Amino acid sequence: MAEQTSVRTSKTSGSWPWFFQRLSAVLLIVFLGLHIFVAHFMGAADEKAGQTLITFGDVSMRLGELVYVVLDYGLLALVLFHGLNGARTVMFDFDMFMKRKKAVDVAIWVVGIGTLIWGFLILWPFITGG
Repeated sequence: MAEQTSVRTSKTSGSWPWFFQRLSAVLLIVFLGLHIFVAHFMGAADEKAGQTLITFGDVSMRLGELVYVVLDYGLLALVLFHGLNGARTVMFDFDMFMKRKKAVDVAIWVVGIGTLIWGFLILWPFITGG
C-alpha cells in the first residue's frame, strides 16, 4: 500500500490575504491599462509631429488634475501592496519566518509605508510644478 504524506500548511494563510492579492492583481491590470493609455496613446499625435512627448511641464500639467494624481498614486499603492503581500506569503512558507511572524509583518508595513511616502515625495514636485 502507498504511504500517505501530509503537507503542513501555514497557520497564517487566511482567505483575506489571498482575496486581497487577487483583488490587487485585477485592479493593477485596470490601473496599468489606464496609465499606459493616458501616458502613451492620448498624446500619440504629438509624437508623429516630431515633438517630445514627456517633459517635466507636460507631467506637471497632467498631475495638476485630480484624476491623474489618483491614477498614479493608486498604481503606486497597488504595486506596493501586491508585491509586499506576495513577498510576505512566500516568506511564511518557510518555518524560520513563521517563528518571527510579528517582526516580518512590522518590517513589511514599515517598508511599504516608507516607500509609499517616498513615492509621494518624488511625485510632489510634478504636482506643484516646481
